[in-house]
Amino acid sequence: MHVVNRVLATLLALALFLGGLLAIVEIILAALDRPAWLVPHEQWSSWAAGQTFTDGIIRAILIGLAILGLVLLTIALRRGKPGSLRLPARAEGVRVSASRRGIERSVATAARRTDGVRSVSAKAGRRAVRVTASTALRSTGDLREPVTAAVTERLEQLGLTGVLRPKVSVSRKGS
Repeated sequence: MHVVNRVLATLLALALFLGGLLAIVEIILAALDRPAWLVPHEQWSSWAAGQTFTDGIIRAILIGLAILGLVLLTIALRRGKPGSLRLPARAEGVRVSASRRGIERSVATAARRTDGVRSVSAKAGRRAVRVTASTALRSTGDLREPVTAAVTERLEQLGLTGVLRPKVSVSRKGS
């Protein structure tokens, strides 16, 4: 979700920046008694002066802006994937954490050691770790349980069994 937030923030910042530049140009042109460049502000001003809050178009615009603001606020406040996960400490007063990518590599390595697995990818989220294993074997059903057991064992070694659930899928890749 971090990528979506960054893209939206960048696009919104760019739109505000360009709008500000356009406003500056229009203000300078109006101060010099020149005609408007892109925004016909005299026409817009006279139209807006004739409107009230009871008009349908004004209400629709205000409701649309409120909904857009709520959507942007919801997206901004939504929590993304954690950068690191807290591990159980062996001694009191010690805080131990592991990076999400480190956990992904560790789980993928454990799954890769299972017989019949050709390649593995792992993605750790807030509540689950998704492991996708590929094999050259004809039957993928027999491989899911050993991979799940290897991933669960590794999560137990890290002390993350109550934090992350393993979700394992196995696919067949041609040789």
